Amino acid sequence: MAKRVGISDVAARAGVSPTTVSHVVSGRRHVSEVTRARVRSVMDELGWEPNELARSLRMQRTQTIALIVPDITNPFYPSVARGLLDVVSEPGYQVLIGNTDGSPSAEKDLVARMVTRSVDAIVFAGYYSKASDVAPAVEAGIPVALMGGRKASAGIDVLTSDDLAAGEIATRYLIGRGYHRIGFITGPSGEGPPADRVKGYRRALTSAGLRFNSQLVVREEFSRAGGAAGLQELLELRKPPRAVLCTNDMVAIGALDVARARGLRVPDDLAVMGFDDIEAAALISPSLTTIAGDPREQGRAVGRVLLGRLDGTTASLPQRILFAPSVVPRESA
Repeated sequence: MAKRVGISDVAARAGVSPTTVSHVVSGRRHVSEVTRARVRSVMDELGWEPNELARSLRMQRTQTIALIVPDITNPFYPSVARGLLDVVSEPGYQVLIGNTDGSPSAEKDLVARMVTRSVDAIVFAGYYSKASDVAPAVEAGIPVALMGGRKASAGIDVLTSDDLAAGEIATRYLIGRGYHRIGFITGPSGEGPPADRVKGYRRALTSAGLRFNSQLVVREEFSRAGGAAGLQELLELRKPPRAVLCTNDMVAIGALDVARARGLRVPDDLAVMGFDDIEAAALISPSLTTIAGDPREQGRAVGRVLLGRLDGTTASLPQRILFAPSVVPRESA
C-alpha cells in the first residue's frame, strides 16, 4: 500500500520546515514569493491537499459555520438557515451558505473550499447526504452535521426527518380519506430521504391491502417544474391516480399548477399532498395538505448540536436525531 503523502513529505521535498508549509496554506504568516511558489509546486507534484493541516489550524477559530444546501430557492433551506442563526449568532458565529444545485461534484468542491477556509463547523444538507461526501472535513477535525442520512459516524452527527414514517403516515392519511389509487412524484434518484418516503408509501399500501404499482411512481427534479412534469406524466396514464404524494412542497405546488391548468378540482378530482410544510404551503390556494417538517426548528437543533461540539459539551459519541413527522391537514387533500 502506497504511503499517504503528508505535510512532512511536502516540506522535505521543498526544502523547508513543516511550519513554513503551514504558513503557505493558511496565509497567516509572511512567506517569500519564491518559497511560496516552490511549496505550491511541490504540493501539486505530490497531489497533497491541506486537509490534514487543518487540524493544526483549528486552534484559531474563524467564528464561521458553513451551511451547504442543494437549492437556496426552496423555502425549506432559508428556514433552516434562520433556525441555525437563531442559535449560533449569540455566541458570535456567522453562517456561510453554499448552493450546489444538487450536483455531487459541486458538493465535494464546496466541502473542500470550506475546509481550506478553516470554517469551524459544517452543516451539509445534500439531497443524498452521505458520510463520504464530507470526509475531507472529518479528516480535518471539523464538526459536521448531516441533515439527512441514515447513520451517524465518527465526526458526523445526523439530524433528519423520519422519512420512512413520513411516507407511511402521509399514505395512510390519504387512504383514510378514501383515496386508493395514489401516485408519488419523487426525486430523480432512488436513494436518500425521498427513497425512504417511497418505501413508507409502499409499506402503507401493503398494510391496507392495496397493490403497489410502479407506474404510479415517477421521478422528477425537486422543484416546482419537476412537480408539474410529474403530474403531467401521471395524468397521461390510462388510469391516472386520484391522489398524488409529492416529495416536497415545491413539487406539490408544481402539481397544483397543472391540476389548475387542466381544470381539475382539488381535492374532488385530485388530491395533492406534500412534505416539509414550508410557509408557502399555507398561503397558496387551495392551501396544501402536507407533512410537517418545521425546518426552522431543525436548524435550531443543528445549531445546538454543533455549538456543543465546539465548546466540548456535546457527548463524544456521534448523535442521530430523528424529527417525528405529523400531518398538517388543509384544503388540497
